[in-house]
Amino acid sequence: MNGRGLYDTVEYLTTIPFVDTNRIAVSGHSRGGNTVHESILIDNKRTKPLIKAVLYVSRDPVYKDNETAAFGYVPGKTNVVEAAKKNDNGKYFNYYKGRTVGVLAGKYDDYSFKEKDSKTGRIKPNPQYLKSNNARSFLNFGKTPTPQTPNGISGRWYTRQISGRKASHVIYMENGTHGTVLFLSQPCTDAVQFMVRAFNIRTDLADTDHIYPVKMIGGLLGLIGLFLFMVYGTLCMVRLNPFQEAGSDTPALMRQADTKHGGSAWLRGCLVASTVFSVASSLALFGFKVDKHIGTYFRQGMPLFYGIWGCLNAVFMIFLTLLWYRMFANKNGATPQSFDITIKGRRLQQTITLSLTVSLMAILLIFAYKYFFNSDYRFWYWAARPFTADKIPEMLKLFPFFLLAYGAMSVFTNCLNYNTSFGKSNWGNITLLACFNLLPALLIALAGYGYFFTTGVNGSFGNNTQIADWMLTPLVPLAVMPLVSRAIYRHTRNPYLGGIITAVIVTVMTCINSQISFPA
Repeated sequence: MNGRGLYDTVEYLTTIPFVDTNRIAVSGHSRGGNTVHESILIDNKRTKPLIKAVLYVSRDPVYKDNETAAFGYVPGKTNVVEAAKKNDNGKYFNYYKGRTVGVLAGKYDDYSFKEKDSKTGRIKPNPQYLKSNNARSFLNFGKTPTPQTPNGISGRWYTRQISGRKASHVIYMENGTHGTVLFLSQPCTDAVQFMVRAFNIRTDLADTDHIYPVKMIGGLLGLIGLFLFMVYGTLCMVRLNPFQEAGSDTPALMRQADTKHGGSAWLRGCLVASTVFSVASSLALFGFKVDKHIGTYFRQGMPLFYGIWGCLNAVFMIFLTLLWYRMFANKNGATPQSFDITIKGRRLQQTITLSLTVSLMAILLIFAYKYFFNSDYRFWYWAARPFTADKIPEMLKLFPFFLLAYGAMSVFTNCLNYNTSFGKSNWGNITLLACFNLLPALLIALAGYGYFFTTGVNGSFGNNTQIADWMLTPLVPLAVMPLVSRAIYRHTRNPYLGGIITAVIVTVMTCINSQISFPA
């Protein structure tokens, strides 16, 4: 594929009669910007280039000639280092020739728009990007900046005649992070303005007339609806004859905490210990670069990280539970049966069957929503959307990790902690437990972004700029899935139903929102 498929699409567009080939633009967010880089590299070899305008979102443009050496048409089979050899390596140049190029940059972008201070060797604050050599060179069409070169101005169009064409470069510097500039109102306005001006489009619509922020709200409502389906779909189907033994004739009742013998103190201590361990284990996994250990078997770094992290937390939680049971609960006459932990025979069989049936129905609902309404359940980082067949093997490989993680979470939340130690009402109890469940990720994210927003440098965890960002992704599953599993448990007294269903859905959502890396 050329340009990872993007340039093939551009070439295809030129064969469609109603497409104005003088108004073809490409745009890419984050790593999607890499496909733009590679497409321009191919397009530059044409006598008459096809791409007339480029808009990068949360991605640096190409500044220096040696940067093109990192591009590749097919992973592992790159042959474009020749582009770097044609120029003196490491010099500023105008990669885009006579095109109109825009950059949509967040002031607090986690990954892009960074430059080292030549004197101190430290990363300059992100909000100062327009003062950087990279930005000033880009706005001056590849000219090496000097101390006299003025700083860039957000939203100003810089123009120059290049090879008989009027070329324009512009940088929009807006408040936002790597991901939020996708849907915040002002960046969306900038994107519309760029395309309208780049092609001199005559329209009665204002630049502010865009629907994407509203679509994000609709996607959020769709996600909430999907979670409700997981609950009420299960509760409806458990009444059917093939699944009745997976439920219970009597609902689960909140148990009274044993304050006399220190039961509440034990459970609260376990909760605090789990939180501390979860924070420490996540940072340790980042230190060991677990997400980079991908090859011929595991090919998705982010889901692998989350899966192993969840497993470590589950194993530690199980250890604490066994310790609590042996040193406290068993001595006070408690049994596994009294906590709804034991399951076997037909109840186990029907639990597995019902869980997989509801999960499959939820997945079919995702595909049906796309088919009938051409939309999906999506909000910012979190999306439940149709997926291609190549994602299924990756899901199957990682599902055991998430099954252990969310199965243990459901047992810990419902069987052991559905008592007055954490609130005297069901909502108070589950809200507190859900907050503790997401607390490790939230603490790390707050520490990372707190430092970033204060200093302008994403450096609270050293050179690893992804930690705070990656802790945002699990916040919704960690907060919502305890609520889902509790709602199912209250009516069925079966913690494994919610555990399996949430494990399936989280596996799907995690894998479909992560790229597959192919070995070289």
